Amino acid sequence: MFVEDIRNDFYNTLLGNRVLLLVHYDVDAICACKILQGLFKCDNISYTLVPVGGISELKTAYEENNEEIKYVVLLNCGGTIDLVDILQPDEEVVFFVLDSHKPTDICNVYSDGQVRLVYKDEEENIPNFDDIFKDDDEEDENEEVESGREGIEAVVERRRARKAWEERRHTLMFNYTQFSYYGKPSACVLLELAARSSRLCQAALWASAVATAAHSALHARSPARCLLDAEALHRYVAAAQRHDDSAANRTACVVMEKDAWLPLYREWTLEAALSHAATLAPKLKLYARSGSSRLRQLLADMGFPLQQARQAYRSMDVELRRSLLTALETAAPKHKLPVPTKATFILQRPHLPPLAALDTVYVIMAHIEHETMPKAEGFQQALAALEVSGDNEAWRRGAAAARKCLQAVASLVHTTLSSRRLLLAGPFSYFIVQEGTPEAGVVRGPLWLGEAARWVAGGCARPLLASAPGPPATCLLLGLPPRFDHEPRNLFGAAFEQAATKSGVSVSLDYVDSSVITLPTSQRAQFLDALTALLA
Repeated sequence: MFVEDIRNDFYNTLLGNRVLLLVHYDVDAICACKILQGLFKCDNISYTLVPVGGISELKTAYEENNEEIKYVVLLNCGGTIDLVDILQPDEEVVFFVLDSHKPTDICNVYSDGQVRLVYKDEEENIPNFDDIFKDDDEEDENEEVESGREGIEAVVERRRARKAWEERRHTLMFNYTQFSYYGKPSACVLLELAARSSRLCQAALWASAVATAAHSALHARSPARCLLDAEALHRYVAAAQRHDDSAANRTACVVMEKDAWLPLYREWTLEAALSHAATLAPKLKLYARSGSSRLRQLLADMGFPLQQARQAYRSMDVELRRSLLTALETAAPKHKLPVPTKATFILQRPHLPPLAALDTVYVIMAHIEHETMPKAEGFQQALAALEVSGDNEAWRRGAAAARKCLQAVASLVHTTLSSRRLLLAGPFSYFIVQEGTPEAGVVRGPLWLGEAARWVAGGCARPLLASAPGPPATCLLLGLPPRFDHEPRNLFGAAFEQAATKSGVSVSLDYVDSSVITLPTSQRAQFLDALTALLA
């Protein structure tokens, strides 16, 4: 069931109770967790926080922490599965689910109150209850009571109607579940809760800004939807600026400015930032021999000498830094590049360099999928990187790790494209990251593998599959829809499930995002053949 009033029916219900908070390993979930932690701190709500990476971890986390717990809050997990069937909870336990992964499981939608969905996305075309569920006991009783010729005809008619209903149900459920997609960022939903609870602060605004930037940078939503999702955030930021003008020089504040949409360019060199921008690098074809000359020509058209572009951004000439946005907007059309500037959110801090929301997205990704750091520690570091006050050491460490990850992704993409390792398999293209390559350790998770896949695809009109080594003897497989930058609805979730059934491959559908699976490396070729036959 859906919650009607997010403050009274959700948040006020938690007051005075201990809460189990289960949070998925993704940027939006961590931002939402940061906002909810701030609210819990204001109202002295005690909670147990457990990060989860998949359905099996979700089940384990609940089983290990459900003693004396009546309320469970799930952020970006649990919405796409039948929670009651998988977790087998006691009847008095209530689950509050805020999950941007769609579509929502139909059993959660029509739960009698044990599963309560915090937000309903307007894109969800949920089938009616009577079209999905039917009382079998009532029909069995009717069949037993009636007898004679008329009774037999009535039974036949009912069976015919039942078959037609089942076919209609199958069609409705197929149309409802055939695509996986993302809804409004969970952090934006909790920002509305903070505003209604009179708990709006710069920390909540910044966390929501980072979540919005994540959905835009990772192409989780279409550009138009991203703009609509951030509408309330724009209003709150503008209101906070008007209210806090007198204190702007003393405290950190979130502002909206036009900025270069380049990853970590304030912490890097301009040349490196341009080389590792997923929106620009595919268009510049940096993997080709002439790619470096195209990049140098772009810098020349911008009026930036190589000596300046190759030193740290903060050490560049002041006049060049001031003219960066204008230079990018002027030079990009000459090279048929998308304009690499856009209105975005910046965290301005007194006596410290500003932080961009886009940069923080990559910082959090680097912490979540760190090569050497345990995932639980990376989760805590990602939360710490969202702090708005003081000199943020976790953010700096994450920025250094993110630069290394972006370099590894760029190297992988260049090798894949220059060596012609992007293979064609009928209806889709695919590439495989080989075990033992230097980049394999970086792209072992869906976030950085997805970044590499988007870079390789370059907005082309063909679906793309990317595979990377996983745990011993297994591999990760990720599906990317065609034209993901305009319509990110993904058909691979349902296709993976059907291909696994037809091929007999032991596929693990443990990821919250259904377009990401794991399977034995030895059976990968067999699975791809089955998928090719299915989508042909």
